[in-house]
Amino acid sequence: MDLLPLFLILCMATSGMSMETNSAPRASFNVMNFGAVGNGLTDDSIAFTKAWSAACHGLSGDARVIIPAKTFLVKPVKFSGPCKAPRITVQVLGKLIAPTDRKAFRANYWLLFYRVKGLVVGGKGSIDGRGYVWWPQPFDGFRPAALKFYECPGMVLAGTTHVNSQKQHIVITKCDGALITNINVFAPENSPNTDGIDIATSKNVRVRHSHISTGDDCIAITAGCSYIKIKGITCGPSHGLSIGGLGAPGKPDESVEHVEVSDCTFKGPGIGARIKSSQGGRGHISHVSYKNIKVHQVGIPIVIDQYYCPQGGCKNHTAAVRVSDVSFIGINGTYTQNDAMSLLCSQSLTCTGIWLDNIDLRPVNPKKTAHAVCFNLKGRAHNVKPILSCLSHHSSYSFRV
Repeated sequence: MDLLPLFLILCMATSGMSMETNSAPRASFNVMNFGAVGNGLTDDSIAFTKAWSAACHGLSGDARVIIPAKTFLVKPVKFSGPCKAPRITVQVLGKLIAPTDRKAFRANYWLLFYRVKGLVVGGKGSIDGRGYVWWPQPFDGFRPAALKFYECPGMVLAGTTHVNSQKQHIVITKCDGALITNINVFAPENSPNTDGIDIATSKNVRVRHSHISTGDDCIAITAGCSYIKIKGITCGPSHGLSIGGLGAPGKPDESVEHVEVSDCTFKGPGIGARIKSSQGGRGHISHVSYKNIKVHQVGIPIVIDQYYCPQGGCKNHTAAVRVSDVSFIGINGTYTQNDAMSLLCSQSLTCTGIWLDNIDLRPVNPKKTAHAVCFNLKGRAHNVKPILSCLSHHSSYSFRV
């Protein structure tokens, strides 16, 4: 791994200083100079748009947009590329707050970065979706994501705090080579669909050293993703660090492959390591590893659910997403529900190459007997507590991610 670029990114994010190159100074565009007020009451959207336009389209050199340490009310904004600037940094030192009037939203985002190369968003500031005005809406009702990145290859998000999203906090789509590091994401445990980070149709993405506590998935890795590395995440309470959901009936083949999750901690009620797909789907989930995971009073630490049906009333289907070559290694700690592990594969399509090693999961209540449930999977288990009756227990097994 290239340590120097990451070190410079973290310095920028934590100290509020920009990453300057030796070749030329970076032009700076402070939103206050474009008419922003920063009192938390006045709409500063136009000032943000003007500052972005000047930085993105006005110069051919590196540029920086500065959001100073004030509170800015910002309506939905689309920060569009391509930019003339080869690298553009958005330095978030203040607090961005969303409007509470739902009529202000006409698209599925609050803040959108669209087709921007060389993008860095970082700083000590925060992005507050004020989602509490949206959460009472019906499950399938319209709600925007707080922060979206679309076709921003090599983008970096570092150091920021994200709270109370309307729906997902952060969504990255078609952002190959993205890096998300040292961020914090918080929403109440009962806030619906407030995923921390959703990753879609992207490859070679890294998410590192962050704290995420939300009302839904901590991180969700969805269709079209490959070569994703997640490391050093503290997650929970949440619905887990999830692969999926994939395979809704009627959708084309959906796949996720080559995902590594390591050195993470799961806390509180909910789920830990999770793979989920619906009946009737097509595609595959393969070469996934969860390694060196600590769980503390988690509901169910390890889950494969091929009967995922969040809204209920799903019909039985014979078609299914194929799940293969999945490992759970070095997962230890306590759980609160009946089952330490729930590995339920499709009745018509067996999960294959499932490997569990060095698993020690104990009920919080010492009077309860540790228990696990599994169905229609093939693989190996070594040094696993509680024992999975449907897997062969062997002293050694070869697995490659």
